[in-house]
Amino acid sequence: MDNKWYFDIAPGSIADLQQHARDITTLIPFWYGVKEDGTLADMSSSEVKKIASDNNLPIYPIIHNYSDPKKSQLIHDLISTPHLRRTLISNIRNMLEVNNYPGVNIDFEFVPPEDRENLNIFIHDLYATLKPTGRTVTISVPAELTDNPRHPFSGAFQYSFIAQYADEIYILAYDEHFSQPGPISSIGFVTSVLNYAVTVIPPQKIWLGMAVYGYDWTQGVNYPRTLTYQQAVDLAKNLGVTIIYDQTAQESTYTYVLDGKVHSVWFEDSKSFSAKLSLVDSYKLSGIAVWRLGQEDLNIWNILKTK
Repeated sequence: MDNKWYFDIAPGSIADLQQHARDITTLIPFWYGVKEDGTLADMSSSEVKKIASDNNLPIYPIIHNYSDPKKSQLIHDLISTPHLRRTLISNIRNMLEVNNYPGVNIDFEFVPPEDRENLNIFIHDLYATLKPTGRTVTISVPAELTDNPRHPFSGAFQYSFIAQYADEIYILAYDEHFSQPGPISSIGFVTSVLNYAVTVIPPQKIWLGMAVYGYDWTQGVNYPRTLTYQQAVDLAKNLGVTIIYDQTAQESTYTYVLDGKVHSVWFEDSKSFSAKLSLVDSYKLSGIAVWRLGQEDLNIWNILKTK
């Protein structure tokens, strides 16, 4: 099973990498933020580079727009202004060559839907620039159920166009629920996403984006708190709450009350991971891209070893 893992520095993530570096196909670290002048904020780790090198683990660094609080304005300016777009692409190419990375991952979020054409131009020009250098061009895209150019979160991402100018597309089939409690990634949701995706992207270009974390929603609060698998299990244990595996969603959940407020928790474990992993075979996809290393149920590694 071709398994690519997103990586960010967090408690336990480097130890997890050291332990599982040989079980991972590709590491996708959250390293290079775009800046308003088209340059890159380098947040790479020499320690992680060394672990990867020692284990012959390829690195496809992420180019992202989380380097600025005004994420949507930043990315709009960069991809809609021709000279900034050219500068950014040139800086990406130079960074890959200097570090001898074999590939790259583009992970732009909060792209305004009206920037669809600008995003397409950027993707086309990036591909045309990087392919002659032998790099693998990969793009992380939000989950879509249909092509909707007006969708506020995913409207800028035209699967059918992107498929022509990317070697690998990682479909982030998670965060099904965020502003209100519900599964992170129910089996029905993932199936619906893939049913659409394979009609416009060759299945061999698709890697299923999988979550290995959980969310804890507090009643009356708009956004959940992120939990690792271990935090979700420990919280339930400490509170004496029973974890329920929801058969419909194929995901684990529980509720509890603290300070008079109801909390809803949904999280991914090895059982829910395995359920979604079966879709990779049934849809004949190339593999998985997992967010992120250090958050997972460790039993997942036993499952991957059998694939």
